[in-house]
Amino acid sequence: MEELAMQSSMIELGIWEVFVQSRVSISIIFLGNVISVLIAVWISRVLIEKGANLFLKLIFTAFAFAVFLNAFNNGLWVNFYMDGTAASLANLDAVNGAIDISASSKDFIDSVTSQGDFGKVGMFVFFVSGLLLAVIPLWFNTNTKKV
Repeated sequence: MEELAMQSSMIELGIWEVFVQSRVSISIIFLGNVISVLIAVWISRVLIEKGANLFLKLIFTAFAFAVFLNAFNNGLWVNFYMDGTAASLANLDAVNGAIDISASSKDFIDSVTSQGDFGKVGMFVFFVSGLLLAVIPLWFNTNTKKV
């Protein structure tokens, strides 16, 4: 029994090790997404100041949608990663039978499964807001100053 408990602990530790190592790449992905949204907003402001023609507005709008779709896709991959880690820990718990996984693992599983779509909605709202901040001022006059 002790040997099985030790093997289970080592597998659980391995799952956590992969999770921790991947957090760096997830942070870089998120930072890259935020920077790409900020660049899209900045380019939009430059195009407005320079008085971009219709062709440039269309090209930039396609670029802004590409930034949004890429960031949204990367966000979905992060959600898949979190769900996959929780599923791996839950599967280990199911296979173990009488041997329990750690309390931290159980809390992580509960946290990921109880949040549901809350994090996904937040991610979607964040990236849609960035898209709208970049595209709306380019196509519609949002200047409230009276000349």
